[in-house]
Amino acid sequence: MNRFLGLAALALLPATLADGVCNADNCARAVTGTRRGDAFVTAAQSDCRAFQQKTITAPAVTITSTVAPPWYATACSGTVRYASACSCWGIQGDPAITVTPLCTKEAFE
Repeated sequence: MNRFLGLAALALLPATLADGVCNADNCARAVTGTRRGDAFVTAAQSDCRAFQQKTITAPAVTITSTVAPPWYATACSGTVRYASACSCWGIQGDPAITVTPLCTKEAFE
């Protein structure tokens, strides 16, 4: 049973790691716009990288995105739209995959 759950969790990883799509909408313009200057663009790109960072732990598959969209992304209706805006810069999720065994077995002689 545990092996089945582990395999099922690993089967879900490709869908979890799918590339984002850039929807060139007001959200994307708010996030990727250049009218605030180069320093803002650099900071916004850094925000996108932090937001797109994902932690995936198998087989209990835990996906975390602890960074909320920043204040200037109020035109984004949620995290999916913000992630889409970040993908307009080519900044995709950067997964860190950790596989942790459910149990270990040690033999003592």
